[in-house]
Order: sequence, then structure tokens, then C-alpha cells
Amino acid sequence: MPLDARRPAVACLILFASLTTADAAKKIPLPPRRPPDLIQRQPAVTPPVTPTAKAPEITQDASQSTPPLDDMSREDLIAEVNSALTKLKQFNAKFSQTDQNGQTVSGQLTVLRPGRLRFDYNSPSALKIIADGNNVAVIDERLGTRDLYSIGLTPLKFLLSRSIDLGREFKISDIRVEPDRVILDAEDSATFGGSSQINLIFDRKTLLLRGWTVTDPQGYAVTIKLSQIDTKHEPDPMGFVIPETVKPTK
Repeated sequence: MPLDARRPAVACLILFASLTTADAAKKIPLPPRRPPDLIQRQPAVTPPVTPTAKAPEITQDASQSTPPLDDMSREDLIAEVNSALTKLKQFNAKFSQTDQNGQTVSGQLTVLRPGRLRFDYNSPSALKIIADGNNVAVIDERLGTRDLYSIGLTPLKFLLSRSIDLGREFKISDIRVEPDRVILDAEDSATFGGSSQINLIFDRKTLLLRGWTVTDPQGYAVTIKLSQIDTKHEPDPMGFVIPETVKPTK
């Protein structure tokens, strides 16, 4: 398949992922018992209420509270995004893909982590992208071609690996909070032909992934927008099987 024909499909593979960053609650030890002789010397005095009984409640509230996104440090905000992505084990979504020339195609995106992903492009496009856990195939059913890539050598590893850390996998240049979204700007030096620029877009309220823009090393940009995202229904694992051969359609 010519590079120009498959470039939008390859570029749209750049995605995301994450590690759980929530800390376990710390236990607060109880204070030692009062000595018996002290109790005997003050038999009629009710022991005063000490802050010990309230300490666990106060600590628990503090550990569970999360400051607004605007008040978070850069590191904490990245950790929140990572945590949200970690919980995104599976989803189906409609997608629209627009290249830098303004041409738009649409289709269905299905993800089942770890390792599995599927882009089904709507007609008139004949492209499919399937990741089966080991390889990624870019399939053109009209031409009957199938180009295979190792997941470890493609940007898909950031979306499909079992444990991901955006700060570790990307060189993050900026993360900012806007009225209705959070945008993370990064550079991926492990993509085809050199470094690519990546912009990940998240919903501000839920930190659910809403889309991304990838600019490849040659400056070719592709934007993906997600809608009708369904995170409840598990996809059929058989939908991620890469066919051995592809017959061209007439």
C-alpha cells in the first residue's frame, strides 16, 4: 500500500494510556493506655476528649478529597489523567478523522485492553486497523492488502499496554485545563520515521478521552474526535483476530 494512502491510518494509531496512582490510606496508631495509677488518682474526673478519636476521620476526609483541576500541580494533574486512563479497560465509540487537507472520514473504534483495538472505517473507505495483542494490521479491503507492524514498534503501545505512564512514555511539554477540556501536549520519539507531536484531549469533568491530534515527522496532521462512547459493554474478543489473507473487493 502506498505511504500516502495509508498515512492517515498509521497516524491515527497514536493514542494514550496509564498507571493507577491512587495511594493506599495510611493507618493512624492509637495512643497508649493511661497508666492505672493515673486513673486511680482521678477517679471522679471524666477523661477529657482528646483529638485521637477525631484524627482518623479528619485524615480520611483529607485523603479522599481531590482539589479542583485548576488548583493541581502539573505532576498531580498528569497523575489524575493517568488514573482515569487506567480505568478505561474497554470502550466502543464513534470516531471522525480529519486530515490537514480537511478531508473527513468516520467509523467505529473498539478497544479491549491490554493489546486489542479495532478501527472500522465507514464506506467509501475500505480501511480497517486491527491490533490482536501482538501485531497491528492496516488492511485495505479494496486492494486486498495487509500491512503488519509489531505493537512494540508502533505508537499503539501507549494505548494497549497493560501498564502505562504518559510521563514515562511521552516527553510531555504541557498540560492545561480549559473550560470544558484538559489538553496534554507531548512528543513521541518512537514513531515511524522520527518524532511525532501528540495532543490528547480529555473531558474536563470525567477525564474521559475525547480525541487526539497527531502530527507525524513529515508534518502531516490527523485529528480524531470520539463520540457516543460506551465503556460498559465488553467487546467480542473474536473481533480482534487479524485475517491471514485479504481478498480484494470489486
